[in-house]
Amino acid sequence: MNIFNKKLKGITVAILLLGACAVTENAMAQKKDKKQKEPQQTDAAVQTPQPEIGQQAPTTFSDQDLQQFADASARLIAVHQEGEQTMMNILQEEKLSVEKFNEMAKAHQEQKLTEVQATPEEMAAFDKAAKRMVEMQPAFQKDLEEAIQQDGMTLEKFEQIMLAYRQDQSVQQRVDLLMQEKQN
Repeated sequence: MNIFNKKLKGITVAILLLGACAVTENAMAQKKDKKQKEPQQTDAAVQTPQPEIGQQAPTTFSDQDLQQFADASARLIAVHQEGEQTMMNILQEEKLSVEKFNEMAKAHQEQKLTEVQATPEEMAAFDKAAKRMVEMQPAFQKDLEEAIQQDGMTLEKFEQIMLAYRQDQSVQQRVDLLMQEKQN
C-alpha cells in the first residue's frame, strides 16, 4: 500500500507540474484582460496579498474557524483522492504506467522530454494523458475551492490558518485534535 501511495503522490506532483503552466498562463491572461477593462485599477488592487517568506501568520483563530478548517481539510482529502483516482484511470486508459508517466512528466518540466527513452506509442499516450489531466484542472480547482467554502470559510481564511498550521505548533495541535475528534 505504501508503494501505491508513493505512486499516487508522484502522479499528483507530475500533474501539478504540468498544470501549473496552463493555470499560470490562464491567470496571467485573465489578469491582463481585467487590467485592460479597468485601467483605473492599480496592481495592488488586482493582486491578492501573499505572505512574505518568514512572515508569521496570525495565531488567534476561534474554535469555529479551526473546526471549519478541519472540516474543509477532510473534504479536501476526499477531493484529492477522487482526483488521483481519475488520473490513475486516465493512465490505465492510455496504457501508460505510473512510473513512465512520472519520468516523462519530470522530463517535460525540465524541457528534456526528447531525451526520454520512450516509444512513439508511449509519447502519444503521454501527450494524450497529460492533455486530459490538464483539461481536468479547472474542474478540480473548482471542487477544491467549493470544499473549502462549503461551510462559509473564505479561501483567504483557509490560507491564513494553513500558514499558521505549518508555523505554529499550538495551532497544529488544536487542529489535529479537532480532526481526531471528528474521526472518532
